[in-house]
Parts: sequence; structure tokens; C-alpha cells
Amino acid sequence: MLFKRKTTWVLVADGARARIFEKGNNSLHNATGEDYCSDNLKTQDMISDKPGRSFESAMPMRHAYQPRTDWHDYQKELFAKELCNIIKKSTDDFDELVLVSSPKTLGDLRSNMCKQAKAKIKAEIPKDVTKLTERELVAYLDKEL
Repeated sequence: MLFKRKTTWVLVADGARARIFEKGNNSLHNATGEDYCSDNLKTQDMISDKPGRSFESAMPMRHAYQPRTDWHDYQKELFAKELCNIIKKSTDDFDELVLVSSPKTLGDLRSNMCKQAKAKIKAEIPKDVTKLTERELVAYLDKEL
């Protein structure tokens, strides 16, 4: 009787870049053949004008309105949604999924992940390791998993 080896994908991400690996015995291979990057723009580059101003009701002073949205955080949420869509399209290609990401991005991934992918999550590691090399990442995952 032959047993099919489980395919484990490892998503390593932060708010602006991500890589998806297929985990072997002592190695990682890029599962999709791509590295994903977001336009890591500053908030001032995303909005075009100053916030509106208002007069104080009791005094002749003016103050600026605070924007309701932090556009930098919003851009990171959109990037997490994009990663979840990539995982959703590939759910048939893996049996287990490991998420390694900064805590904020991990929360964004968790809230946008489809049911099929959520069912395959083996582990979640709340740490930003996107700057590690593949060799360092293999050693880190062997220690954590």
C-alpha cells in the first residue's frame, strides 16, 4: 500500500512582501515561482490633500480633522486579502498550510482566509521572518514545528 506524502506549504509574509514555499525534508522550494510585493507607499503618498479644518464651537480656534482610515494599514490589509486569494486558488495543491507572519498580518490573513484553507492550517507562527534566507528559514521552521 502506497501512502501519499503530505504536501506542506509555508506562507512567510509581512505587510508588504511574501513568499510561499513548499516544505521538503530539509529544504524549501518556492511553491508558486513568485515573490509577492506590495507597493509599500507612505500614507502621505496615498492621499492627495490635507485633512479638512473646522472651527471650535466655543472659541475662534481651528483644528484639523483626523482621517478615519490609516491608509498605510489599509494597504497592508489589501495585500493580506490578495495573498488569501492566491491561497484560495491553490487549495488543491497542498495538504497542510503553515502561516509565518507578523502578528498584525497574521490577524489579517486569518480573517480573510477561505474555509478550505483554514481547515488545512497546521500552525501559525506570529513572527516576521521575511528577511531570513531560505537556509535560515529551514532551520527556524525545524526548531518551531
